[in-house]
Amino acid sequence: MQCGFCKQRSTTDHLVRLESCQRSFCSATTCRWGFFDLEKAYESMWKFGIMRDLDNAGLRGRLLLFIECFLKNRQFHVRLGSSYSDLFEQEMGVPQGSILLVTLFGLKINSIVKAISPGVECSLYVNDFLICYRSKHIHIIERHLQQCLNKLADWADTNGFKFSPSKTVCIHFCKLCKPHPEPILLLNFTYWTAS
Repeated sequence: MQCGFCKQRSTTDHLVRLESCQRSFCSATTCRWGFFDLEKAYESMWKFGIMRDLDNAGLRGRLLLFIECFLKNRQFHVRLGSSYSDLFEQEMGVPQGSILLVTLFGLKINSIVKAISPGVECSLYVNDFLICYRSKHIHIIERHLQQCLNKLADWADTNGFKFSPSKTVCIHFCKLCKPHPEPILLLNFTYWTAS
């Protein structure tokens, strides 16, 4: 599912998947795609959530303690020219540029696929996420995608993430020639309309 930071994987994998979905669109009348982007994904990861995920993955012993100490009591300051700001504590996230950043972020973000409802297709590239549902009936699309959106909102709240309102969009493909109602979808109590 995750094609970011994976050997012999790239954005091309998802483009091929998108093309294959477009070809299968001929069998369904209506298709709705949702494209998600996590806002400040690296900086907003909860440290406790990272440790919980490592524990759930079966990591034990000194390596787990090392990672916990690595994430604890981190401070930073900003330099502008020759002046430095005050020290600030890094309460959330993994230090940018650290060797563990990609591994810990991958472990954290990959749990998003568990929030997907059966029948809803998904793709993940680093912190960019896609869901898709096809049907001949708009009300079925609306019901399945809304259930999925509710689960995704819960996942984001539980893991300390927030979907970017400006980069999270919905696209509606339809072969119906006659006018029909658009599916009404809500993401974090905000109407999510097709662009």
